[in-house]
Amino acid sequence: TVDVSDSVGNAATQHSGSFSYDASASIVSSAFGFGAVLNATEDNGDATLTVTTADVDDGSTVTVALNGQSYTGTVSADSAEVVLAAADLQALTEGTVAYTVDVTDSAGNAATQHSGSFSYDATAPAILSSAFDFGAVLNASEDNSDAVLSITTSGVEDGQEASLSLAGETYQGTVTDNIASFTVSASELQSLSEGAVTYSVDVSDSAGNAATQHSGSFSYDASASI
Repeated sequence: TVDVSDSVGNAATQHSGSFSYDASASIVSSAFGFGAVLNATEDNGDATLTVTTADVDDGSTVTVALNGQSYTGTVSADSAEVVLAAADLQALTEGTVAYTVDVTDSAGNAATQHSGSFSYDATAPAILSSAFDFGAVLNASEDNSDAVLSITTSGVEDGQEASLSLAGETYQGTVTDNIASFTVSASELQSLSEGAVTYSVDVSDSAGNAATQHSGSFSYDASASI
């Protein structure tokens, strides 16, 4: 309130005023729709970064700086979405990608700059080779024991699961040092039809990039006659 009187003692009507005190604005979190790792499939579409703010007015502009480019989004209910085009994602260098987020509220309070990062892996792994321990031909003696298929991969992290499909059955193997093995039981070998037996192997890296499916075959001959 403000009061004043003139020299003869006449008091002016008291004046009232107010102002708003806003000293806070912050960025709470940010997350891309693809998660922590962007792969070669996900970079074919646009990506959305969701930014969560606190004490930021609706309509305020969020600015994201990434790979030398700036992207903006508008705050609504303390959330903003910022879209990056597929072309911009594909222009990134593989590895760790860092970005920053800035926002200022209507009172002019700038939030502390927020930093984030994700990994970009667009290189597909490969299955280099596969071989059964019995060789190229399975005979009537060898089918009395379990058989092991060993595969060699490239660009596959330890712990990734590889899948073998053979005669309608699926087998799992865990990659270690770019090698995985699958065990096919004797009973399953003996249930095969004689002749050429085909199989396929699949694996993906930890980023979700799938290797080109690998195909192989062997011959099953369990009969002999005079």
